[in-house]
Amino acid sequence: MIGAPFSFYIAFLGLLGGFAFGFVARRSAFCTLGAIEETYYGAERSRLRTWLLAIGVALIGTQSLHFAGVIDLSKSFYLEPHYRLLGSIVGGLLFGMGMALVGTCAFGMLVRAGGGDMKALVSVMILAIVSYVTANGVLAYVGLYIIIPSNIAISGSSSSSVAELLFGPSRVAQLVVVAVLSLGSIGWALSSPRFLKNTWGVVAGFVIGGVIIYGWWVTGTIGQSGFEPVQFESYRFARPMGDTLIYLMTFSGAAITFPIGGVVGVMLGAFVASLFAGTFKFEAFDDAREMKRHFGGAALMGMGSIFALGCTIGQGMSGISTLSVNAFVTMFTIVVSAWLGIRYLVEGEIPSFSQTISRFFKR
Repeated sequence: MIGAPFSFYIAFLGLLGGFAFGFVARRSAFCTLGAIEETYYGAERSRLRTWLLAIGVALIGTQSLHFAGVIDLSKSFYLEPHYRLLGSIVGGLLFGMGMALVGTCAFGMLVRAGGGDMKALVSVMILAIVSYVTANGVLAYVGLYIIIPSNIAISGSSSSSVAELLFGPSRVAQLVVVAVLSLGSIGWALSSPRFLKNTWGVVAGFVIGGVIIYGWWVTGTIGQSGFEPVQFESYRFARPMGDTLIYLMTFSGAAITFPIGGVVGVMLGAFVASLFAGTFKFEAFDDAREMKRHFGGAALMGMGSIFALGCTIGQGMSGISTLSVNAFVTMFTIVVSAWLGIRYLVEGEIPSFSQTISRFFKR
């Protein structure tokens, strides 16, 4: 590593965090789609509790770094003063439906691929290609002429933070919002004696949340100390899959970044975890129908992640840890779309709102 470019060191730090992310996700069966499915169809809430524990930890840690002056979240692209309603909703709907078709999210595909799932590996490549085409290729015109022009500037505010939009630029109000959201999610997650016995689920929640904090710290401190400061961000995976593919193919003609290191790290972490657990095995598509479903789902996620500026991790964790209102809208839309997709695939119908509420409260 001696004499390597500064960006290489940053990518290596991204790889280290990604490794921890992938390792605990594989050992704990962490999966956003799994959390949605379990919550709707059964009484089990372990994966939902892990997810909420992770976001609670990420939120309180990220905001603590901001309040301490270690990082400046106002420089994050998540908090640009615009409502990205069309991008968040359309992107979220596409991404959520893609999740249902594939059976996991973009991050989940990396974890599965690290465990030997060739279906996931092929889906990762499809998502990478489509996301890159949507961001930089012919489909970029959709974003340029439809999605971006629909953004609504937020008047009288320099941020799209939920706290600032609700209470203005008040540090006290922001502290209250952070405390309510983070402690509420952590408290609910840890309130279940059954979940507390799920050692890997609890560990995963703290580690994943900690990795998101780590990402902000690396890019916000070390990443700004070089001659060419890197983009201030934490972990995200959908768009960086395309960047990773381009980097692997061109190498000398492309720059390596923190998110690229994260993509590679997740796969390595999942690979090592599967070896330790003895679960590594190669898997292939069962038939052409399954292959088409994965191809279509991965393509939808690739396109949706660009329109929404993120995925279940990029917006659902890194974005929410900044209190971005667009991140909350995107994640809500992804969850609703994924749930509708699951319901349609499993039961062959889209439920009405009254059916949904009735079923939820009867359990």
